[in-house]
Amino acid sequence: MKRPLWPEARNMPKILIAGAGIAGSYLYRLLVKRGLGLKDIIEVVDPGSATRCGIPSCGFATTRQFFTLCREVGLDPDKYILASPDTGYANGIKFQIKGHIFSIDKPGFIRDLLAGATVNSSTGDKVAERIVDATGTARAYIGKYEHDIIYPCIQKKVEFSHPHALAEYPHNVGYSWVIPLEGRSAHVGIGSNTYNSEAMKKVVESLAEGARTICACKGFIRGTGPILPLVQGNIWAVGEAGGLVDPLSGAGIIPAMVSAKLLVDHWDDPKGYEAAIMKKYGWFRKSASLVEEWQNKGTLNTGKLLGLWRQYAELAGLDYRVLSLARIDLIRSMLRIALRAPKMRQDESMK
Repeated sequence: MKRPLWPEARNMPKILIAGAGIAGSYLYRLLVKRGLGLKDIIEVVDPGSATRCGIPSCGFATTRQFFTLCREVGLDPDKYILASPDTGYANGIKFQIKGHIFSIDKPGFIRDLLAGATVNSSTGDKVAERIVDATGTARAYIGKYEHDIIYPCIQKKVEFSHPHALAEYPHNVGYSWVIPLEGRSAHVGIGSNTYNSEAMKKVVESLAEGARTICACKGFIRGTGPILPLVQGNIWAVGEAGGLVDPLSGAGIIPAMVSAKLLVDHWDDPKGYEAAIMKKYGWFRKSASLVEEWQNKGTLNTGKLLGLWRQYAELAGLDYRVLSLARIDLIRSMLRIALRAPKMRQDESMK
C-alpha cells in the first residue's frame, strides 16, 4: 500500500490555496489524490473573474505533456481537447503540427480539478499555516517583485466562417495569435510591450476580420522568468506567481501543472522545491533575456535562440534524446522563424 504524503490528515496544518486557475486547481487535485480532502484542511480562495468564461482568459493552447499530467490526477485528457490543428503558421511559414499542439477547454478542466472543493471569494479572518500563492501576475500573497516584467494582453473569442489554422505573428506592435477552439471558433489576441492599447486593438480587429465576436477580455502575462525566492516564510509561490511562464512563447499551462507537482514532491523542503523549479524552468530566464534583447535591438540572438532547442522540445512534450533528425530539424526551423521577425518595438508613429 502506498504511504500517504501525510501520516494523519487531522494533524495537518491548514492549507490555503490562493488562486483557482490552472496552478491552484491542479495543486488542489494533487493534494486530494494524495489523501488530503477534508474541508478543514484545504481552503481554496479566488475572487473570480469578470470574463464570460469566469477565468482570466488567454490562449488555451498546450502541448502533449497535458495528457500525462491530466491522467496523473485521474482525469481523461480527451474530454478537454477542443482542437488539434493539422497545420500551423509562424510568421507566415507553414508547419505540420498534428499531435503536438492542442487547444483545451480550460474552464471545464479547472471545474473538474476543483470538483468537491468550496471556492471562497475571500479568506475572511482565517489564518493558514501554509499559504500557496497561485494568484498569477498579482502575486497577492508573496508580494510584488521589483524587477517584474508584465505585458498587457487583449483577446477575443470569435467565430469564423470556416475553421482557422493555428497562427502566430510577431511584429512591431507585439506578438499576436489565432488559436482554434471548438468548431469554427478561435481565440484571437495579442500581447505587447508597447502598452499601446489602440494599436493592439487594431491588430486583433484585422486578424478577426469577417468573424463574429463572441466575447472579449484583457489581462496580463508575466515575462520575467522564475522569481526567487519562491518561498517566503509560510508562503509558497506556484505557476505564474513564481514567474513560470516562457517569455518567448507565452506557454504557462504545463509549467503551472508541473510546478504544482514539484511543490507537493518537496512539501517540507523549500530549498529543494526552488532547486527543482530552477532545474526544470531556470532556462526561462535565458528566454526572458532574449525577448528583452529583441525589444531593445530589434533582432534575436541567433546562437542563443537555437541553443534552447532542447528545452523547447521538452516543453513541447518531446524527448530530445530520442528525437529523429527530421524532428530536430523541424524544431530548429521553427526557432529560426523568429529570426525573420520584424522589430518588436514601437513605431515612431505610435509614440
